[in-house]
Amino acid sequence: MTSFWYWVRIGWLFLHLLLIALVCLHEMAWLVGKQLTTIPGVSSRFSKQFDNVPGTLIGTNLPSDDVFRKALNTYTNLAGIEVGYGYFAPNVSETHALVFELRYPDGHLEYEPPLVGSHEGELRLTSLIEQIGRTESNPWRNELIRRLARSTWRRHPQTVAIRGFFGSVTPPTFTAYKSGKNERLFVCRYVYDFTLALLKEGGGR
Repeated sequence: MTSFWYWVRIGWLFLHLLLIALVCLHEMAWLVGKQLTTIPGVSSRFSKQFDNVPGTLIGTNLPSDDVFRKALNTYTNLAGIEVGYGYFAPNVSETHALVFELRYPDGHLEYEPPLVGSHEGELRLTSLIEQIGRTESNPWRNELIRRLARSTWRRHPQTVAIRGFFGSVTPPTFTAYKSGKNERLFVCRYVYDFTLALLKEGGGR
């Protein structure tokens, strides 16, 4: 019996490490395909071919309601290995961004990104923003942004409305970076409006 549970633990450890490796390879293929690394001249077609094996094994090509994909997503989320480990470390390089426009009773506006109170929280927030940008589920995206907007409203309860701008961030190319150009381009993809009444009720549109 002791031998049986020993091999069960060994098998679980092997599968866990295998999932980490597959997530890493899948994340790296995505980053290379989006030309977000310093690797020059790699086509998106090559990155897709490279991602065939890890992407298939972790179920990214399956329908969103597939039981196998749901089970894998649940485990990787609980284990904290679902995103952000393309280089075996949290991916702190932002490819998506969220900015809130705060409207006050006198009509003036302020702009603020979602905030957390610790360095570790910043890493998790970055991963969350990346998840929002990559999800194919509009209700899930809406709910996550609503929660972040409500958290922002709690820090600024005097605001009467909050508008969220969510989009992609394109970093400078390697050539531009070498020449001293560090500007990043923000392209807005979604706009969300939250009134005071909706935030108090926990809703949004």
